[in-house]
Parts: sequence; structure tokens; C-alpha cells
Amino acid sequence: MAWPVQFLLRGLRTIGLVLLYYVFSIGITFYNKWLMKDFHYPLFMTLVHLAINFCLSALTRQAMQCWTGKPRIILSWGDYLRKVAPTALATALDIGLSNWSFLFITISLYTMTKSSAVLFILFFSLVFKLEEPHKKCFTEVTV
Repeated sequence: MAWPVQFLLRGLRTIGLVLLYYVFSIGITFYNKWLMKDFHYPLFMTLVHLAINFCLSALTRQAMQCWTGKPRIILSWGDYLRKVAPTALATALDIGLSNWSFLFITISLYTMTKSSAVLFILFFSLVFKLEEPHKKCFTEVTV
């Protein structure tokens, strides 16, 4: 296949995937807002959601072990507490508080707040010295 055609197909696939992402993202935002109108237990919904994710992940890991024959990687409790727990806690709080916010704010404010998350990530990565401050970094986030 000639390179212009391959380039065009790759561009169309990328545009299609971005549009698909936006459709599902907007769809789940409106679905959560609609659900929170009658179901006033967003933290319980988040707990059930994460419990189902945990069970499906365990099932997938077991299936992959049976399919590939490779042993599972087992982490120590220390690794879990230092490496996995902070990320899990941050994710649970992000999802839970986002769902809870639907009880109090409009979808437009929710969307603007979630869109500004990238700025907070940049700020904290600079504060904790995970990222070196340089012009390119600020340009990518603000443009």
C-alpha cells in the first residue's frame, strides 16, 4: 500500500477512536447524572463498581495464567501498601467524589472541573519534583 493511503487510513482510524472516546465519555457523564437523580448513594455505587472490577481482574488474571501457563506475579504486602494502595486510594476517591458531585453541581461545571485536572497533575508533579519545569511541558498542558 502506498504511504499516502496508509497515512490517510491511520489518520481516519485516529479520528474515529477519538470520536468514539468522546461519545462514551459524554454518554457516561450524562448516565451518571441521570442515575444520581434517583439513586442517592454514589459512594456505595462506587464501592460496588470497584468490587466488580476487582473480581473481574482476578478472573482475568486466573484465565491468563491458565491460557499462557506463566505463573502470576505475586507482590508482597509491603509492595502493596507502598505502591498499589496510594494509587488505588486516589482512584477510588476520584471516582467516588466525581459520582458524589453529581448530587450538587451541574454537568457543565463537572466537565470544566474534570478538564482542569491536567493542570493540577502538572502542578503536583512539579511540587513533588516528578517533572522538571520546562517550556514544552507548560505548552503541552495549556494549549
